Amino acid sequence: MDAIRRLPPRTLLKRLAIVAGALTVLAGIVWATRAQPVRQLIPLPAAEAIGPGVGINVSGTGRSESTSCTAGFLVRTNTGQPGLLSAGHCNKPGGSGEVAIHHGALYPTVGGFTQSVYDGDRWGDSNIGLIVLDRHDKFPLSSEVDGRPVTGVADSVEIGDELCHLGVRSGEPMCGTVVAGERDSVRFTAAGTCGDAGGPAYRVRPDGTAEAVGILSVVSDGQDPDAVCKGTQESSVAQLIKPWLQAWDLELVTSTS
Repeated sequence: MDAIRRLPPRTLLKRLAIVAGALTVLAGIVWATRAQPVRQLIPLPAAEAIGPGVGINVSGTGRSESTSCTAGFLVRTNTGQPGLLSAGHCNKPGGSGEVAIHHGALYPTVGGFTQSVYDGDRWGDSNIGLIVLDRHDKFPLSSEVDGRPVTGVADSVEIGDELCHLGVRSGEPMCGTVVAGERDSVRFTAAGTCGDAGGPAYRVRPDGTAEAVGILSVVSDGQDPDAVCKGTQESSVAQLIKPWLQAWDLELVTSTS
């Protein structure tokens, strides 16, 4: 107390004001944390570039937890902005969900959903979304799928065709035969697991390049949507992207575009 008494009154008042301000800020942080709980990010493998197969965390207003999905094909909007396709259910309950990736030691937000369609988890339901990247100048972009250049989009898919998908949780391409098709979805016998949704589904051309087919919308047999996140499933459903590229006036980014 002797040290305090020896301080000039003006200095003492300044120090007390600083302490009071710090306590006010601390109280505000505590209140905000209680009123709006901190969202827990789901761990993802680190990505060197933004592109097909990269893990994404989706969060937003009114969500206490993030959703983990996989990024689909790289696209370009009619205004020239780069974007990513993914599954619509990754953006539940809708709105402009914020999208983060694991880059370096951080989880920076790189963009947000501007479109999302989610009719359900049955294999014929529409389930697709568009993420517009608003920080693309700070992170490298890549259109390749597992090292394969993307050279075009499929006009059609037939029963018996072999398709592959790349999901962040499976960690490698999973391939299988198309066994059913309905409207703009196909079901193929490639295993997958929860978190792979949104990733690119593609056909390997004879020259080894990738032909964009769709994005993974459901990981199940398409008959039991409740089984989607109950371990590895033996078949997958892809939402064909060509109709949505046309509907949303998007251009697929390829190795030559």
